[in-house]
Amino acid sequence: MTANNEKWVMKWFERRMWDCTPTSVRGQAIVLYLPFSTDIEVLKRCANVLSDEERQRAELFKTDDGKRRFIQRRAFRRYCAFLADDTNQDLSQVQFSETDKGRPFLTDRNNLSFSFSSCSSGCLGAWSSSHAIGVDIEDQRQNIEAIELAQEFFSNAEAVKLEKLETVERVRTFLRYWSLKEAALKSIGEGLPFGMDAFEFQLDPDVRIVRAPTDPSRFSAHLVSVPKTTAALVVSEFSVF
Repeated sequence: MTANNEKWVMKWFERRMWDCTPTSVRGQAIVLYLPFSTDIEVLKRCANVLSDEERQRAELFKTDDGKRRFIQRRAFRRYCAFLADDTNQDLSQVQFSETDKGRPFLTDRNNLSFSFSSCSSGCLGAWSSSHAIGVDIEDQRQNIEAIELAQEFFSNAEAVKLEKLETVERVRTFLRYWSLKEAALKSIGEGLPFGMDAFEFQLDPDVRIVRAPTDPSRFSAHLVSVPKTTAALVVSEFSVF
């Protein structure tokens, strides 16, 4: 039953997900997107490849949506590890650990860099065997106090740029900055407490990092195309391990 269930889950992921890796980084990283499902059979099957601890965590969510997304995120994380690692390990046997900053890595193989992110509609999974990476995905929202948030968390140049834009374009640009910054922080093994202004971005004519905690030329930044979301990938030459 377990083997049949794992095959079912893997085939479902294979049909459901799509490869959204930016063309310019193929060979350096892989980025996959999985739209969430509300199908009860999918949730049951995905839950069966999780650990007891993960299933217990799923039960702590106060909403069905939160539980549904958590189960699929964790099952998809295992599937990404299966694709990244050539050992053909069963999904239920995949073991992730986390750094003290929350960065996931395979317990028995720490030479692969992983990054994951989710929004209300789906989740991103990414990995690289040669570079440190970070991904982020955000819902496309309109009710954002973009100027106020930018003045608090972004560089002065980024905040000034946002102030000059009309409302719709301002929110769109704000989300691009935010997603790129979260991805960049993940690429160095850090989180939001490190400071979103640690990285400064230029969006036009091409996305690039103009300021970073270390040499900006050793990073590449990319917007990831996923419908109805804002998503980003940052690739770093540095290793986080």
